[in-house]
Amino acid sequence: MTITTSSLALTCFTLLAAGYVLFAVLGQVKSLAPVIREAWPILLMETLIVGSAAGAFWIGGWVLTIALLALAARTGYEAAKVAGLRHSVGHPARIGGAIIVLALLASFVPMPLLAIAAPGAAALVITAIRAQKGKPDNPIKVALDLALFPVLPLVVFTAAGLQGLFETWLLIAFILVETFDSYALLGGKLFGKHKAFPILSPNKTIEGLAIGAVMLMLTAAGIGALLAGLPVLASAGIALFAGALTLAGDLLASRLKRLSGVKDYPQVLPHQGGLLDITDAWIVTGAGLVCLVTALRLV
Repeated sequence: MTITTSSLALTCFTLLAAGYVLFAVLGQVKSLAPVIREAWPILLMETLIVGSAAGAFWIGGWVLTIALLALAARTGYEAAKVAGLRHSVGHPARIGGAIIVLALLASFVPMPLLAIAAPGAAALVITAIRAQKGKPDNPIKVALDLALFPVLPLVVFTAAGLQGLFETWLLIAFILVETFDSYALLGGKLFGKHKAFPILSPNKTIEGLAIGAVMLMLTAAGIGALLAGLPVLASAGIALFAGALTLAGDLLASRLKRLSGVKDYPQVLPHQGGLLDITDAWIVTGAGLVCLVTALRLV
C-alpha cells in the first residue's frame, strides 16, 4: 500500500482517538486518576494542534502553502523576539518576513542540493558559535544562534513542503514527533524520577524519554508495516533517527530561551506557549527526514 497524505492524516486522527481511549482507561485506575485529570487539557490542546496540521496537509494546495508560510513567519518572529532580549538583530516581524523570502527562494533549489548544503551550513554555524564562546552576547552571536535554530531547519522544512514532493515525509515526521512527545510526557508524569536535562529542559525525565522511545518504535513499526510494507528494522531505524531529531529540536528551542532568560516564546495557545514551543521538534525532524530520504535516494 502506498503512503499518501490522506492515509497519514487519517493515521493522525486514529492515533489521537487512541490517546483518548488510553486516557479514559488510565483514568479509571485510582492511583493514576489525578495525573490523568491534570493531563486532559494537554490532550485537548493536542487535538487542536493535530487537527490543524493534519487537516492542512490533507487539503493541500493553497491551504498548505499559506499554512507553511504562516508557520515560517510566526516561528521566525517568536525566535527573533526572544533572541532580541539579548541583543537586537532587527525587528522580529522583518526577520519573520525574511525567513519567508529565504524559504520561497529555497523552494526553487533542487532538494538534493539543499540536502547537501543544509548539514554543511549547520556545521559551519556551530563552528562559528563555538568560536564566539566566552564572549558577551553581540549581534553576531545572536544571529548565529538564530541561524542554527530555527532558520536553517525552518527554511528546509518550508521549502520541502512548497516543492510538493515531501508532504508525506513532513506528515510522517509530525506523527513520529507527536507520538514521542505524547508518550514521553505521559510516561514522565506517571513514572518519571530522574531528570534527563536539568538545566535545558527540567521537565524531561529519563524514564519518560525511554517510554517515548519504545512507543515511538512500536508506532513506527506498525505504520511502516501497514501503510508501506517496510521491514521492522527499517521502520525502527527511521523512528530512532526521528526520535533523536525530536529531542534535538526540543533542546535547541530550550537553549534559545535559556540564553535569553525566558520560559516560553510569545504565547499563541493556552497550555502551550508560542507556536515555536509547539513545532520546534517537528521543524527539525521534518527537515532532517527530508535530508535523509533525499540522501538515501542519491546512494
